Amino acid sequence: MDGKETGAGVGTPAAWQARAWNRLLAGLLVEQGLVDKAIAKTWQERVKSGDYDPDRCAEELLAAGDLTGPKVESQVLVRSARLERDLLMTPLLRGVSGASRKVRGAAKSGAAALVTQVIVVLTIAVLAFLLLLVLAFRGVEFDPFFQAIIDWIPALPDSQA
Repeated sequence: MDGKETGAGVGTPAAWQARAWNRLLAGLLVEQGLVDKAIAKTWQERVKSGDYDPDRCAEELLAAGDLTGPKVESQVLVRSARLERDLLMTPLLRGVSGASRKVRGAAKSGAAALVTQVIVVLTIAVLAFLLLLVLAFRGVEFDPFFQAIIDWIPALPDSQA
């Protein structure tokens, strides 16, 4: 069996729930390092080779795991709570609608729009300033503030003369 079950012929709700729970618990025990590493390594190699039976794997891992003690209980309960939270939030993050991709895309396009607007405003400001400089070079008088800026530029003739 390769772990790709369709659910047909699984049995009563209690039977398939027990099988599912055993598989999840076995995986949690491996993840937390609470089973014999040699047995876990054997099953990891079987998964890679395609010789994977999830029920048999769960049975062997649970038989090799240490399910006693408050530390084991605490580790498994904490990790199962995080796993439940992750599974609960998965449809919102990567669902058919691609919500997370939309949020990332909106953030990227929002930042790009902001940068574009800043560049456009700066370009217009520089062009307006250059136009005013050309007009000042031709002798047009401006308000005292802009005239002080123009007089600061040494290449332009002094308009005070």
